[in-house]
Amino acid sequence: MTMDFLRRNRIAILFSGAALILLAALFWPEPKKQGELQKYYSRDSRQLLTLRYRGSMQFREKETVQVDYTIQREENLLHPRDAVYRIQIDKLETDHAQLKKRIEELRQANKFYGSGLVRTMVYDWSAPDYYYILEHDPAKDVEYGLDGCKNHLEITFRAGSEEFCIGAASQGETRRYVLDKKRNKIVITPDYTVRRILNSILAQREQLLQPFGDGADLLEIVLSPEMQQKFPRLREKTGGRFNLRMVVKKDEPTPLNVWHVENLLSIKPSHAAELAQLINAMRIHAILARPALTPEAPLAEILKNAGLSEKAVPAVSGSLMLRKTDQQHAVVTRFAFFAPHVRTAVPLQLENSTVQKLDTLALSAANSGYITADLYPRFAAIFQKFENDLREAEEAGKKEKEKKQENQK
Repeated sequence: MTMDFLRRNRIAILFSGAALILLAALFWPEPKKQGELQKYYSRDSRQLLTLRYRGSMQFREKETVQVDYTIQREENLLHPRDAVYRIQIDKLETDHAQLKKRIEELRQANKFYGSGLVRTMVYDWSAPDYYYILEHDPAKDVEYGLDGCKNHLEITFRAGSEEFCIGAASQGETRRYVLDKKRNKIVITPDYTVRRILNSILAQREQLLQPFGDGADLLEIVLSPEMQQKFPRLREKTGGRFNLRMVVKKDEPTPLNVWHVENLLSIKPSHAAELAQLINAMRIHAILARPALTPEAPLAEILKNAGLSEKAVPAVSGSLMLRKTDQQHAVVTRFAFFAPHVRTAVPLQLENSTVQKLDTLALSAANSGYITADLYPRFAAIFQKFENDLREAEEAGKKEKEKKQENQK
């Protein structure tokens, strides 16, 4: 039966087979040629656990220091499927007499969360690019800058690891010699992927108050007595302490995230959202040379980490949190903002950072430093909107009460 079918339809079958072969030939990827950029290996970046570099690090324009740092993958409190990366610096040394004091200061900044470029570094070395692969000839190690493996890179995945020696640049510093120690091959890679490893890792600190991205849906706000004096209605209604909670309105055509102040329905959601968005988007432009703490670190520990006394009173403080249930929550970070005149003697992490007269000291468990001068006044402006909302509600309540009294006469 099958043979009869094949004989009767052999022309159609041959035509269909030829068409499939032609289609496959049209879309089959052309093999890469020597010198064309291609992948050396490819692994899921989510499998990368640590990236460790030991060697020279570019510190200033023409100066280098010796460093041993590790990029570590950590759990993301807000987005478990993603990751955050913390940088641990175990060694930072120099023989330059003029740099020693500065390096001693920077040793304090030995643990912090990495910026978006750190995630790019993780992607780079989960699937590195190359132009050529050469046989390793130890006689050429000096020529290629590989003698003694002065710059060593090790990447650890959940299953296995990779190990490289980073050598000299070539082709007008657009390419780099890298020795694959496990396969004993020299890989000629794009220089920019290596340069990200060699450049100052101190410049790759996350500038947000917390490194986990959007997703905190509960904010605790505490106002100092001095701040409360400026907003008597807000002080009367809250005692200087209130929560902002985000709810999802699913009855809309498109679900909406709406912020509101708990137990104060008279404060407009748009004003509550303005405060929540300001805190979530806050960026520290001049970072202090201090390590990141745990998210749950108490305010006293955050103040001490920034060189302040426990008696220092921030104008606005509180916590960013993630609700687990109505009764349970996880602290994403604690934070504090001071009035513009408050300063700290702790050195800055980056030398080219400047602090202007009205820049404001802002602290969190993940970060600490100064925000630009125009941001602090926005707090007072938003709280004034809260105050106006409460006044309007109060006046509307009085009018309603007077109207009822007139109707009763």
